[in-house]
Amino acid sequence: MDTQRKSMLWVIATFALAAAPQVQRMPAAVAVMAVGPLVWRVLAEFRGWQPLPALLRHSLTVAGLATLFFSYGGLSGRRAAVSLLTVMLSLKLIECYRIRDARLVVSFSLFLCATRFLFAQGVGMPVYGTFTVLLALATLTRLQRNEAWQFHHQAPPPVRASLVSEIGFSVRLLAVALPTGLAFFMLFPRLASPLWGIPETTLDSKSGLSDSMSPGSIQQLFIDDSPAFRVTFDGDVPPQSELYWRGPVFWTYDGHTWEDSFYSRSLLAETLPPPSARAWTYSVTMEPNERKWLFALDYPVQVLPDTRVTVDYQLIRRDPVIQLFQYSMMSNPDFVDAPDLPVSLRQLVLDLPQDLNPETRDLVERWRTETPGDRAFIQRVLNHFNQQPFHYSLDAPLLGRHAVDEFLFDTRTGYCEHVASTFAVMMRMAGIPARNVTGYQGGWYNALGEYLLVRQSDAHAWVETWLPGAGWVRQDPTAAVSPQRVNRGSLDAVSDPRHMLDFPWLRSLKNGADIIQQRWNDWVIEYGAAQQAKLFSPLGFDRLTPSKLVLLLFLVIAAFSAVLVPLVLRLKGPAIKDPVRKAWLRFIRRLASTGLDVPPSAGPRETADSAVRHLPGDTTAIRQVAALYTRCRYAPGPPPLQELRQAVNDFRPGKKNAG
Repeated sequence: MDTQRKSMLWVIATFALAAAPQVQRMPAAVAVMAVGPLVWRVLAEFRGWQPLPALLRHSLTVAGLATLFFSYGGLSGRRAAVSLLTVMLSLKLIECYRIRDARLVVSFSLFLCATRFLFAQGVGMPVYGTFTVLLALATLTRLQRNEAWQFHHQAPPPVRASLVSEIGFSVRLLAVALPTGLAFFMLFPRLASPLWGIPETTLDSKSGLSDSMSPGSIQQLFIDDSPAFRVTFDGDVPPQSELYWRGPVFWTYDGHTWEDSFYSRSLLAETLPPPSARAWTYSVTMEPNERKWLFALDYPVQVLPDTRVTVDYQLIRRDPVIQLFQYSMMSNPDFVDAPDLPVSLRQLVLDLPQDLNPETRDLVERWRTETPGDRAFIQRVLNHFNQQPFHYSLDAPLLGRHAVDEFLFDTRTGYCEHVASTFAVMMRMAGIPARNVTGYQGGWYNALGEYLLVRQSDAHAWVETWLPGAGWVRQDPTAAVSPQRVNRGSLDAVSDPRHMLDFPWLRSLKNGADIIQQRWNDWVIEYGAAQQAKLFSPLGFDRLTPSKLVLLLFLVIAAFSAVLVPLVLRLKGPAIKDPVRKAWLRFIRRLASTGLDVPPSAGPRETADSAVRHLPGDTTAIRQVAALYTRCRYAPGPPPLQELRQAVNDFRPGKKNAG
């Protein structure tokens, strides 16, 4: 493979690595426009295809713009802009046949790589960015050397620098720049809040819970191990059975789907729970979820800025959580919610479609006659779930029109939303006010980091029933079906693996390794004025004003420069594996063994003239080596490399040489 083709494949690889994360989130039509030109250029390099006509290239550009416009409804916005850059760079590959164009593709690929931080800021991003930068630097180095050869009207050597040498040189370049970058990050004056926030929604984060609940809506989150939020407690962590992280509350039911209501969306809590002796104080760091809910234990005792507390004690922000978000909260687990239930709300939480689930209605009417008390009836239903062969499983069959009847009498297999929905319907049939609550239950405590990790797979649904004098009381019928779901967590409640790599030891490893992400969030993503002050406080810099930080930054940069500039000047390029040069240097060393000093700047003719004067008896062999070297370097056509190697091997200064 010739040198130009190798260099172009490096350019293509750099762009492909930078574009890969972006292509994954594109609509199908846009992804085709981004990947298609890339595939064509790879095939063109290997099959020797001619460049496309200008008219066809221009038509593809128009088609790409039209596809972007109709897919995103315009060309503005973050997703559309990044997709536009990706598609245009891919189309640029079609006409990339000059070093200037190749360098442009690589440079903009670095910018494309940086746009990934607009959508994801996890700890994996610096690893991905580092690999992309290293590949781009190695590619630019190769392109620079190609340009130098072309400037001097020299053909590139048959074998260029090795991959290890290219990457090694890029690593050295990056290592030289890294201290300066770290100094700017750590010392540049910070605002009270980090600058990572982006006002526009990304539409790429995990959505988590939704504003409705139907069979299978929470079940699909069980296979998602991405973090939902992390919690740090001031004091002891509550027991697992108390870790119910309250989210959306659903009041209305149409026979299939539970939804919120006007009351849950609009009515605010008349009173907030007062702090109690058993109150829990904690800090929550939420991952982006594109939703407005904040999660808290029952019951939140405070209102956060730009957040309202609804009548059913949901925490709802004014804006969705589109970036890492931290808040502090206190909860009172002993609070009595709504000791008196208004008539309007009572009717809402008793309403049911009258023409559905006749078998369940008959059963409830019979049990209600036998068990008139509300608490006794609730316990009887819970005992039924516990004693009958109900199964907590992901393999729940699809339910039809009479979903509760089918689950209660036929399938008896489901996830938490199946059990909670059935239980709530039975309560309403019995005249007991009931509503469904979704959120998260439990979490995994990281002892090393001293925080609780709650994943999307911990999503859960439970029921609240209203009892006179006691108000809304939590009932978890899933705990009756599968007690280990509440006591040990969702992953231990299901025996079957979720996928082929779902091993308990791997789950534990992932949970333990999450501390890396947590530290990344604390010291990089959320690195603001408070973290900056905390970092430099042990060094005696308790009150660093912005002007002092800038002065300290310049001093550190000056110190780095005194060390790094000499290193940069001494930095050598990647070693070149050039067999022609290697053979010539071996010839020079044999001449040097006779006492001949050949200047490094001497060309092949000057070297040969000096050697002939020094070794007149070896004139023929010397002239032959010099001629073969000149043909390898400058003559068109295949270089006579084997002849040059043989001539150098046969050359014996002062002895009889082959002619």
